[in-house]
Amino acid sequence: MKQGVGTKISKGYTYFYRLLLAWVLLSGAWMLPAQSFEDPALPTTVTVVGNTGDLQLSREYFKDGNQSLLWSWSAEKSSLRFSDPGIREVVESFNRRGGLKLWIHNEEPLSSPLVFTFKDKEGNACYTFNFNMNFTGWRAAWIAYSDMWTPQGGKTTQQDVVTMEIESPEGVSSGKVWLDRLEFSNQLEHRTTPDAQIPDNNRHLTRALWHWGLLYQWEQQPHGIPVPARLSPIELGQLNLVYENTKGSLKKRGLSDKEKEELQRLTTLFAISDDAKRGAPLMQKDNLLPGDVSYGQLNKLLDLLSRSWYADGNESAKKEFVKTVRYMLNQGFAFESGMGTNHHYGYEIRDLYGAIWWMEDVLREADIWEETRKAVTYWSGLQETRAPYNRVRDEITDSWNTLLIPRLTCALWPDNENERFRNLKSLARWVNGSLQYSPGTIGGIKVDGTAFHHGGHYPAYSVPGFASLGVYLSHVNNTQFTLTQEAFEVFKHALLTIARQSNTRDWGIGNSGRHPFNGAINKSEVLAFAYAAMVPLQPDRELAGEYLRLMEGLRKYTIDERLERSFREAGITANKPPTGFYVYNHASQGVYRYNDKKVSMKGFTQNVWGSELYTRDNRFGRYQSYGSIQIIGTRTPEPQHKGRPVTEEASRYSEAGWDWNRNPGTTTIHLPLELLESPLRGSDMLRQPESFAGASRLNDGEFGMFAMKLGERDRERFTPSFHARKSAFAFGNKIIALGSAIGNDNGEYPTETTLFQQALWDEGETIVINQEKASAFPYRKEVNKGESEAQLIVSLTGEHYYIPAGQSLVIEKKAQQSRENKRMQPTEGKFATAYIDHGTAPNNESYEYMIVMDATRSQLRALQRGQTGYSVLKHDSAAHIVKDDDSNARGYAIFDELEGEDDEYLAACDKEVMVMIQPKGNRVHLSVCDPDLYLGEYKYTTAQECQPVTKRLTLKGRYKPVTEIAALDLQVSGNNTILSVTCQHGIPVEFTLEKQAN
Repeated sequence: MKQGVGTKISKGYTYFYRLLLAWVLLSGAWMLPAQSFEDPALPTTVTVVGNTGDLQLSREYFKDGNQSLLWSWSAEKSSLRFSDPGIREVVESFNRRGGLKLWIHNEEPLSSPLVFTFKDKEGNACYTFNFNMNFTGWRAAWIAYSDMWTPQGGKTTQQDVVTMEIESPEGVSSGKVWLDRLEFSNQLEHRTTPDAQIPDNNRHLTRALWHWGLLYQWEQQPHGIPVPARLSPIELGQLNLVYENTKGSLKKRGLSDKEKEELQRLTTLFAISDDAKRGAPLMQKDNLLPGDVSYGQLNKLLDLLSRSWYADGNESAKKEFVKTVRYMLNQGFAFESGMGTNHHYGYEIRDLYGAIWWMEDVLREADIWEETRKAVTYWSGLQETRAPYNRVRDEITDSWNTLLIPRLTCALWPDNENERFRNLKSLARWVNGSLQYSPGTIGGIKVDGTAFHHGGHYPAYSVPGFASLGVYLSHVNNTQFTLTQEAFEVFKHALLTIARQSNTRDWGIGNSGRHPFNGAINKSEVLAFAYAAMVPLQPDRELAGEYLRLMEGLRKYTIDERLERSFREAGITANKPPTGFYVYNHASQGVYRYNDKKVSMKGFTQNVWGSELYTRDNRFGRYQSYGSIQIIGTRTPEPQHKGRPVTEEASRYSEAGWDWNRNPGTTTIHLPLELLESPLRGSDMLRQPESFAGASRLNDGEFGMFAMKLGERDRERFTPSFHARKSAFAFGNKIIALGSAIGNDNGEYPTETTLFQQALWDEGETIVINQEKASAFPYRKEVNKGESEAQLIVSLTGEHYYIPAGQSLVIEKKAQQSRENKRMQPTEGKFATAYIDHGTAPNNESYEYMIVMDATRSQLRALQRGQTGYSVLKHDSAAHIVKDDDSNARGYAIFDELEGEDDEYLAACDKEVMVMIQPKGNRVHLSVCDPDLYLGEYKYTTAQECQPVTKRLTLKGRYKPVTEIAALDLQVSGNNTILSVTCQHGIPVEFTLEKQAN
């Protein structure tokens, strides 16, 4: 048997084993070592039962090293017995998916299965499963003990099994199979993939919404749309248009000299025999051993070979391509095969489909086109589209991104045009179904325009998915296979959302997931706006204008010039940057667009994670959403911008030397990096105990606000006593930020609220403090609570920060040492920083400051006189209430229930709600928002719909609604008006009331 973590120590893998031992110790995952089939002698723990068979070491086929175990039998019901001690030891991990991993090679398809039985020391059968033999080549037998069956067909429990027996297929008196890569693992991959060999090898999978492993299940679905008997000339014309568009987009170009070298390297690496029976073992990337090759390497080899033949006429590449495809099928990348696990395979094989299509004639000549087409179509997942889209399936952005164009490609491969047409209708129905608002936190587009992956709003995944949708539309527009009006509106909503959240194309730290810096809409993703704009008969002016705006500074190619010309001929020009306040409470986020600036206000809750921490990504990113207020609005100097006019980097966010404790706007405990680093070795979508965090707005975004209850769960390296209440109010060019009830029992490390942390490009760059330039480096100024003078700071990017007196403030310019987020290598940089110091173990601390963007001279003169333009009406643990003196608009962040208030308008209010009010004459404009999604308890994701909730508030005075709305119930009681407002999805309810005479 192969050792589960590698083989052939004597052949120079000592270093590999050292690395592996470190991984084992860190991860807790291990496979018990066993005899290796590479040894010259047969293993003593494998025996033929009786005299009905033979064992040999064979070099004819192998899935590891250079040889495998060949079992030949000469009578029905022959058996092979394994008595390795690992069988019993691994069963100790029964509840952790301990079990079997084995590869089997078969030369002739058989109608009956191999039967696996695990027995205890008395010879009693405890576990069993069948391995179907209807294949040729290699297939994986991966199954946990807990997914096997009792001999009576029941659910298994932990038993002291000591042997494994394989019984030959019933009705087959003689035959042979090759066995290799046998491992007894204490923890099988939880995404073990069902296939035709063991369809139920993961029948206890808790995430039924997982999609990578559903290929075999989908293959069993009948076609819901029949093949039409005939096609009309119009239908045939549309089919041919899609065919030519799609194949033309995949056309191959010749190889560069560097690619020719890469082709030679890969050909040598794969070392495929002339009969394609042997070569480097093909494995999923998480299971690679030295000498193996991955799907990604196969994808690259086939792409290079196809181009070398089709574009360059290289005859040897043509022969090598055929051989490589035969090898691929033999290795198990075949119809109804799962390869043990296939998770995330779509990211690795996107070039494979074009390579196969452009070599169709070559594969037909070799008489393997049909087998190849069938296999590759299976792996595209096209069979999912036989049925309507399943609204509660998860992770659709993965499928859009990696498999939508492969599915379109495979839909066009049948020889029969009528079948192609049926395939396209099915695919179009599926795409339209996927573009509906998805429930809960499963993948897809939400009612506020956010787009989910991994249970949260995640542009790094969704936006590439939008790009693939755009490519799809570029092929099917002007045919019946494009989007329905309903699907178009949902897609448009999502595109405009990411455009509003980005400046120009950078979306910032709050939405970065596990990629904390420089996340952005790239060129191919910008094109999605144009292709979506072309869905209607007349281009959608808003999307087309957004495409033209987002193209600013990007290099234009022929397709861009054609699209731009088409839009301008329709009278469409580039949009102005977005303006106003936007609410995205599926992300606990408010986005304020003012002039060229974007301000992101970001929180998190029980339902909305605030950052994603991975094994080798974002290790220190805990504080991304602790009430961050990030401004991206600075244009990079023209010679440097490289096609990105306004960027996060130009706005002075740089990873080199970044203090991960000090994201702007956040209130945090300033920890050393070894304590700030994620305590989990694997992934963590960080949530908190509180459910109140998000944004609201008034007058369709003229004004906006953000509010948050902040806490930490009781976890290693966290402080469960930590709590704070935070808010921010956007009025004109002013952001007023308040904090209260800040406390924790951490007496070792200080708690801080960061105003800004900005990278210095030069030590001599200045920040201005109370009209005095701070040009020295290093520089530090401390302002104590007892000082009576307010501070006015001008940041490196020109924003003015006004900090009222009575707060402990630190302003500094210094060199900082830090670590980068992936491999935690040391970094350093120079930064200007300002923060409010709440001290260690703070008790009921607070803060107040204002950010003024594009300040006018009159505002600056007023600030120097202490005239802020706003009034804080309440600032305690129960509520933050702020009035804008210019507009008379007010924002109410209500944390605890209010009763008997002396406020001019609000007499009482339920807890955890945001209210905005602007009086105008005898009318009052209001908005009410509860940002909580009300999804109930769940683990990773949920398809539960957001539940409605009614919030009750009492206004002083007698009012009636100007326009009736379903979400508002109004009752006049004496001289007060009681409002009951039904909130759902975290969407603000806006309405206008008119005052009545008493």
